[in-house]
Amino acid sequence: MSGRISDKAPERGRDLREIPTWARRYAQNRTLTVLVSLGIFVAAFVAFAGLSSLTVWAYITGRRVVAALSAVALSGFAAWWLWFSLVGGGRILRSITDRAYRREGSVSVGPPEQATGRAPHFVGFLFASCIIAHVALGFLGFLPIRYMQPISALYVVPSVVYLGMRLRHIGSPFMWLWPALYAIHAILLVAGAPIYFGGKYEGLNMFVPVVGYGVVAALAGHLYGRIALRRLRALARSPELEGGTGEARQ
Repeated sequence: MSGRISDKAPERGRDLREIPTWARRYAQNRTLTVLVSLGIFVAAFVAFAGLSSLTVWAYITGRRVVAALSAVALSGFAAWWLWFSLVGGGRILRSITDRAYRREGSVSVGPPEQATGRAPHFVGFLFASCIIAHVALGFLGFLPIRYMQPISALYVVPSVVYLGMRLRHIGSPFMWLWPALYAIHAILLVAGAPIYFGGKYEGLNMFVPVVGYGVVAALAGHLYGRIALRRLRALARSPELEGGTGEARQ
C-alpha cells in the first residue's frame, strides 16, 4: 500500500504544479469577447468612413448645411469612440465576457494591476484621427485605392502591437497572429500578389484583412482555450487531487 502511494506522489505533485499553468492558458484564451470587439470595430469603422465620406462629398459639392451636420455627427461619434476605447468599452466587454463564460466560472490571470492598465488617452484619439484622415485622403484621390490596406497597415499594425504589449499578461498569445497576418497581407499586396478585389468588391480589400485575420486569431485562441479547459478539468478530476481514490486510497 505504501509503495503504491509513494509511486503516485511524483505524479500527484506534477498534476498540482500543472494546474496554475493550464488555468492561466485557459484564462488568456477566452477570446469570444474579441469577436464581439471585432463587430463593434467594424461598425465604428463603417461609421467613421461613412461620415467622413459624407462630410467631404457634401463640402465638395457645395452642400454646406449637410457638410456641417455630418461634421458635427463625425465629431460626436469620435468623442463617443474615444470614451468607449478608454473608459466604457472595458466595462462593457467584461460584462459580455462574464455572460459568455458564466457556465465555466471565473478565472484570473494575474494581479488586478495587470488587468486594469489603460492606454494613454491620445492613443485612441490618434487611431481615430488616422482612420478619418485615411478615408478623407483616399476619397479626395490623394491615396491610390489599390494601396489603401498597405497604407492602413502603417497605423493599424503599430496600434494593435501596442495594445498587445499592454495586455501581454492577460491577452491570448494567438492574437499576435492578427498584426502579423495584416502586415504580411500588406507586403504581399505591395509586391503585386493577386489578392486584390476589384470593381464593386473593392471594399473587401479593407474588410477582409481587418476582420478576417482578427477572426482567425480569435478562433485560434478560442480553440486552444477549449483544449486548456479540457486539460484543466481532467486535472481537477484526478483521483489524487480529489482526496485519493482507487490505488491511492488502498
